[in-house]
Amino acid sequence: MYCVRVVNILKLSLLTSRLSLCGLAIILLSLFTQTTFAEGSKDLYPAGALGNRAFLLCNTNSVSLFSNPFKTTGTHYVYANAGEIIAVASSAQGKGLGTIILTAPNGMVYTSGSSTTVGLIPDRNRELAGPSGVGPPGGKYTPFTKTVLLEEAGIWKIDFITPLGPNGNATSLAPADVLADDPWTQGSGNTNADNGDILAAWDVSVRAGTTWLTGRVFTNVLTLYINGGFTQNTSFHVTNYILTQDGRAYRVKTNGNNGIGFTFFSNNNGFAVNGVPTYKSLNFSDARINPYVHDPRSLDDDKNITHKIFYNKPNPDLPQSAPTYITAAGQSTWLKNIAVLPVISNLLVTGVEGTIGRVSQKGANISFNSTTTGTFTITIPVASGTNRVMTGVANVGANSIFWDAKDGNGNFVPAGSVISQLKTMLRSAEVHFPYIDMEINPNGITIELTDNTTNYDLQTGNPDRSVYSDLVYWDDSDISNRGNTASETSDPYQNLTGISSNSNGHIWGKYSGLGGSSFGNEKSMDTWAYIQGSEEAQPINMVITEADLKIESITPDLSKYFSDKTITYTISVKNDGPSAANGAKLAIALPAGLTISSVTPANPSTGVSLSNGVTSAQSYTASLDLPNQAIIDFVIVATFTGSYNQTFDIKASILRPADLSDIDATGNNAAGPVDPDEECKNGISSSVGLCNNIKYNTVNGQEVCQGSTIVSVSYPLSADGTQFENPTLPTALSSQDAAGNRTISGSLSSSGIQMFYIKTLNTKRTQTNVIIRSYPKPTKAHIQLNN
Repeated sequence: MYCVRVVNILKLSLLTSRLSLCGLAIILLSLFTQTTFAEGSKDLYPAGALGNRAFLLCNTNSVSLFSNPFKTTGTHYVYANAGEIIAVASSAQGKGLGTIILTAPNGMVYTSGSSTTVGLIPDRNRELAGPSGVGPPGGKYTPFTKTVLLEEAGIWKIDFITPLGPNGNATSLAPADVLADDPWTQGSGNTNADNGDILAAWDVSVRAGTTWLTGRVFTNVLTLYINGGFTQNTSFHVTNYILTQDGRAYRVKTNGNNGIGFTFFSNNNGFAVNGVPTYKSLNFSDARINPYVHDPRSLDDDKNITHKIFYNKPNPDLPQSAPTYITAAGQSTWLKNIAVLPVISNLLVTGVEGTIGRVSQKGANISFNSTTTGTFTITIPVASGTNRVMTGVANVGANSIFWDAKDGNGNFVPAGSVISQLKTMLRSAEVHFPYIDMEINPNGITIELTDNTTNYDLQTGNPDRSVYSDLVYWDDSDISNRGNTASETSDPYQNLTGISSNSNGHIWGKYSGLGGSSFGNEKSMDTWAYIQGSEEAQPINMVITEADLKIESITPDLSKYFSDKTITYTISVKNDGPSAANGAKLAIALPAGLTISSVTPANPSTGVSLSNGVTSAQSYTASLDLPNQAIIDFVIVATFTGSYNQTFDIKASILRPADLSDIDATGNNAAGPVDPDEECKNGISSSVGLCNNIKYNTVNGQEVCQGSTIVSVSYPLSADGTQFENPTLPTALSSQDAAGNRTISGSLSSSGIQMFYIKTLNTKRTQTNVIIRSYPKPTKAHIQLNN
């Protein structure tokens, strides 16, 4: 196999006549006498490489952000232990401002200076030959080296400065039209022909004594420029390895795509909202993508992971993490983690107010444990409606996602629904490849999962997709002209079930077709893959609860008002369903002038239970379990002292239990139901709640002489706009509605006890009961007798 590769390279070189005899000699030397270990451009473009050379853009200015939103100064990272030697070089070293900056994890900065020999890759031949180490150079270049000190061990940051410096040219310069395996020239000026804004060749290597080590160098993002037109033999053909935070790696082949200027990186969620993948391509590539993508130049966070692009298979000696300098000294990042199978366990549904297994229209939190970082889906089956599928990003350990109690159509799941299982699925080693402004991808991108060893081999014959998979996914449904063959659309433009990337790795565009105006022009195209755990049905115990709790009425019995100074109240409570309301809180409050003598529950429906009843002088509270349609009355005997001319206000309320929706009394308090008045506002900013959970009653007692004017009884207009109701008033009394009140006034024309009431017609939320005792006017004989 090795010899066949050599023969093929020689045939290609001789047939194209693009490689000199000297170049062929160097290739033979490198293949048969010594393996080179430089990591960088020579890995993208090894001997015999196909297509054109894409140059590395190395500036951080704001030019061409349509294609390059995440510009760097060619930033790479390299892991090195104390005592090992880091060797760096570039084709720009010593040309203009060209230099190389090395930053140790502790913040120490070193530079290759302005030497025109040390750190310079002068030509294609020596790019292939690699850096000199110990002994005779042997046709190699001389790198700039730095021995790693004990306090500098970890991941070093390497920045390649081009001849035009980190700010680059004020306009976008074109790269040269150079085949990947041909001689190249490093520009140093401000013209297209002498472009000093880009690198032709670059290298970062690590040596332990005389042994070169591979798989130590990676980058987070590559910003590249390629020329040569949109033909197959001048497009971008490279191979990389992508190491994920999960500890798994993918081999990725570009297969001849072309974006002129384009950005390549890999992350765990593609284009996302709050870290949750949208699983869609975007119809733009400018600054509008910023809210949808985590900047690959910045540190990872709990939800956003930038995977690491290696030129070779990651080295088996990589630790799980190491100190580094990304934006500041003293930071750290992951390297080779131990891969584990994606498993979700300990699933639990807790209403937002803290009740396990009970969910109101305020929603619930679904918690679970995850063995790995990855995207999860939780499916809530709905008997009458569309299943709800929720997606999020799981971290290792405890996780939670909020469910708003709605089905897949956005409707609340019906009250009383019992859900006995949820379906869960966890994806690990999820990789997204957002191609930004990649005009054509005619052969697709090949993404293959390597085995779970540090050999990173492809077990292509293994049917277990956690061992090998080449399935990829995409969704271009938001891209203009999707499905239009004239626009060179992807086909299919939506693939959510998986297609082999060896047959169709998200193909769009054509060679020598629309070219720069093809389907991917100024778009952000996402292709992804993952290890998908099996969907599992996990048992739970969850019920959707809703009830209409009511204080049906407060009825005062005033028959003993004047004889015993006693008022007997009957307060009726009802659960109008549909769910049972266990733990509803009853509260009855009397004014200071009344004293409770006794409280007697009466007429309970089957299944009603009462607990924690507490009686004080002016209040009674209890906890009630009320089945659907259950009722119960409370008879309260209260006494007063002093004058009969008194007004007594009483209030009764029933408060829903936590994680049960009351149809007209569910507030927004995050702490749950605490205050019935707040709950009665039903989540609306209002000064008065109009629910049926609270009733008010006023007893207005008066004692007057026949013919004397009563104290006017004033009843405020109802806040809910309903009409008043009262029986026929006693003779000589009349009502008048004015200034938001109904006022009863006048003088009684006859003696005796008179009673009437005023209440709201519909809600009956408030009621005033009036009792007046009128004495006959004294006669002259009575007056003389008393005298």
